[in-house]
Amino acid sequence: MLWGCQVGRYQMRTSPPPVSGLNLLLPDTAVEPDHLKEFLQIDLRSLHFITLVGSQGRHAGGIGNEFAQMYKIKYSRDGSRWISWRNRQGKQVIAGNRNTYDIALRDLEPPIIARLVRFMPVIDHSMNVCMRVELYGCEWLGQQMNLPAYPVYLNDSVYDGAIIHSMTEGLGQLTDGVCGEDDFTLSNVHNGWPGYDYVGWNNESFPSGFVEIMFEFDRIRNFTSMKVHSNNMFSRHVKAFLQVVCHFRSDSDWETAPLTFSPVEDEKNPSARFITVKLANHMASAIKCQFYFADAWMLFSEITFQSGTH
Repeated sequence: MLWGCQVGRYQMRTSPPPVSGLNLLLPDTAVEPDHLKEFLQIDLRSLHFITLVGSQGRHAGGIGNEFAQMYKIKYSRDGSRWISWRNRQGKQVIAGNRNTYDIALRDLEPPIIARLVRFMPVIDHSMNVCMRVELYGCEWLGQQMNLPAYPVYLNDSVYDGAIIHSMTEGLGQLTDGVCGEDDFTLSNVHNGWPGYDYVGWNNESFPSGFVEIMFEFDRIRNFTSMKVHSNNMFSRHVKAFLQVVCHFRSDSDWETAPLTFSPVEDEKNPSARFITVKLANHMASAIKCQFYFADAWMLFSEITFQSGTH
């Protein structure tokens, strides 16, 4: 049986007290091997950026050792589509507890953005399992380049959405909190391959001259700015975008007048940098941005939005 022995706690890194009002869904049957229908579910009530998880078992009054040695995580942003968490090497199973009293803390690399989180024990025989869990974080307010020595892979390796003709309903490396180096062939991530930190596009694949990215949000927000971390290694024919055109939608229709922004071109400084795009307090629940090429390649590692109350 999988027990939720205490209220699962969501703790802010900057504020230790647990968040109140969490919903836990607890199963009431024994956990069976290779049968991941039993889980502990936490509803955070709103989207959160989660970087660390903790688990603990229970001693069962001295008559049992009930803890999960391994587990998997599934998460959802809308309650209907569930995503299996994988680390940057594609592994799903997370090491859990070895006894009933120690807390096992595990970094989520990459982190997840979710409202609902499920902890699913992985066991090799039928047994009772207890999981007391904590989540740490905060509220959430490609292609290949061939260099002479080696290929550089600029795809989004941690994207969690659907991939058919385009990438939809997901998040990935543009929201994982890791900014790329000035030299995009280097990586800030352990075991990351050349180009790992960036998502990149070549202008030959886009006859329109731009890459279009649509951002959908959980509610209508008052947007003040967008920050795009862009590579500018022009010796490799990589430059920050020439221009971005942003379209806004707050209901079913897109606004007729888009916002256009052109950053100051800098051909003397090859450093990667954040480019701030002022969004002029547009009210929207979705933003569609068309980033125009300034050279053969365009590489982004992070895109963040700043919004106020409305």
